[in-house]
Amino acid sequence: MPIKNYTTIVPADRSIQEIQNSLVKNGAIGVAYEYEQGTGRIKALRFGLPVKGKIVSFSLPVSWRRFQEVLKKQEIKRWDEEDYVYRVAWRCIRDWVLSQMALYETTIVELPQVFLPFATDSKGNTVYERLLDNKFLLGDGEA
Repeated sequence: MPIKNYTTIVPADRSIQEIQNSLVKNGAIGVAYEYEQGTGRIKALRFGLPVKGKIVSFSLPVSWRRFQEVLKKQEIKRWDEEDYVYRVAWRCIRDWVLSQMALYETTIVELPQVFLPFATDSKGNTVYERLLDNKFLLGDGEA
């Protein structure tokens, strides 16, 4: 079965705007775009969320070129069309974000909790990337 949203005609900028609106509606204090060099495509959304009186930064990447490999393996006809892949990838991210927001609205989780792997340090590295670099050891908490 093909991946969800593979037939979408919704432009990427509309999916991105829906994500941004949802983040702001649920407490994000700002949303910024990080662009790919040379293409003008947004490669990540960066946003801040208040956590215990501090603002924590998050970076939500699209990684659409990796997503393109999934479409290729699934033998989706348009897997080689970059604009198509970019559009479908953002639609999938939008669905994921809206699902996280629905979970947050149940009050089962806090909003920063669902985005935790995407929290960034002062150098822009995500928690997940830091875990990879440290072989999934959290360290002593001093750094």
